Amino acid sequence: MKKTIQEVIIVEGKHDMERLLRLFDVDVLYSSGTHLSAAFLQRCQELNAKQGIIVFTDPDGPGEYIRRTIREAVGVCKHASLSLKQSKRHGKVGIEHATDEDLIEALKEANYLDTRQSTISWDDFLELGLSGHPMSQAKRDVLMEAYHLPRSNAKTCFKYLNMIGKNVSDVLETLEGSR
Repeated sequence: MKKTIQEVIIVEGKHDMERLLRLFDVDVLYSSGTHLSAAFLQRCQELNAKQGIIVFTDPDGPGEYIRRTIREAVGVCKHASLSLKQSKRHGKVGIEHATDEDLIEALKEANYLDTRQSTISWDDFLELGLSGHPMSQAKRDVLMEAYHLPRSNAKTCFKYLNMIGKNVSDVLETLEGSR
């Protein structure tokens, strides 16, 4: 029995769509890569207003570009992600290469990303050692995996933490729990 997902899932390509349709009873819209037309973005806005969307793109540069472009056009919506390790097989990266379990978990843990929130300051972010230190990327990786977000640089990690409403206490608890 396939699990039903109410939101429309936005993916990069046809193979990603086919992979999800084998696992879920869900509507899927694919972008056909990084060329996102005004009509496609308008459709994403309409779907988000009507039944909600989950942006689920590959953990690479093009995937992050698509995610960011849709987020900027649509506003608050859910996002799901996989780590590079979860989505890599035979030297290729993508949702279509992930295990069933990882796909199910990623969609179960989809987060709303709200750009209107500010729950952690840049000074706090720096004090936590999330930028400018030898272990900064490793700390960010722990956070992104724990919060089911794509691997990111310091600036993007800072934005993600604010978008999902994490504060200094949340971040410290997560980092301490990973030891």
